[in-house]
Amino acid sequence: MRKQNQLGALLAITSTIIWSGNFIVSRYAIHLAGPISLAFFRWTIASLTMLPFAYVAIKNEWPIFKQNKLYFFLMGLIGIAVYNTLIYTSGHYTTAINMALFGSTVHPIVSALLGAAIIHEKLHWKNITGIALCVFGTIYLLTKGDIINILHFKIGAGDLLMILAGCCFGTYNVFVRKKPSGISNTSFLFCIFSLGALFLFPAALLEMKYSQPVVYNTQLLWIVLYIGIGNSTISYLIWNMAIQKIGPGKAALFATLAPLLSSYEAVIFLGETFNKAQITSGLIIIVGILINTWPTNNKPIVDQTPSK
Repeated sequence: MRKQNQLGALLAITSTIIWSGNFIVSRYAIHLAGPISLAFFRWTIASLTMLPFAYVAIKNEWPIFKQNKLYFFLMGLIGIAVYNTLIYTSGHYTTAINMALFGSTVHPIVSALLGAAIIHEKLHWKNITGIALCVFGTIYLLTKGDIINILHFKIGAGDLLMILAGCCFGTYNVFVRKKPSGISNTSFLFCIFSLGALFLFPAALLEMKYSQPVVYNTQLLWIVLYIGIGNSTISYLIWNMAIQKIGPGKAALFATLAPLLSSYEAVIFLGETFNKAQITSGLIIIVGILINTWPTNNKPIVDQTPSK
């Protein structure tokens, strides 16, 4: 059990490190492509990258996919199309640091509550304490070390979009554990990636024509490759494996590292302001994660989802 927790934690941390750059990229790319277009490019590249690995499995598992059309429709819509469009739209209205803060604060709370309600993932005192510390650490970072500032803090449109995005991803985390029996991880991801790209396609065309034309250059190419391969194919595979190892509640808590990572990246790449509160909040968040993921003697819930 201890080794499973350690492996799950390592997978979740790795995925979070890769994902933290997504907030930076979304801010950097606001003048190159609209949010819907960027999301469409991301999931198109991700689908093409995943296809060679999933092709055989999809052929064998196709009857199961047809039996669970609604499940995959909703996962592709909420977990892929809507979630990422909200992130990239938020990048037009708020900072990369705020994006990471709001998305990563809401995400573990939603995952923990839905996990307890839907898949009966027990909320131990360690889980509750860990979540509370991580949320406090995130708020501490948001208020730059002075909690009184929260009284004067105003939530903007971009922040609200990130809160909605956090709700979407928290929901995705829980329902990954409800994946139909007999579906492999590769075919599962290819299916929801492809559906996400399909849902985004008509809206992306309209955005390119009437709202924000795409600036095709080398920068956009590298950004699309990064978010399509690294931030999508690689990260989602790793993240789903982490969920299978330690559950959605614990895995989601590692996402609270994203604000810390993104804040440093925003300082380096975007010239955003650095402050000492980042160190303190980082320590608080890390302590919360350690408490939450520390092995207990409770009998673990058996995950019936087969992995291939």
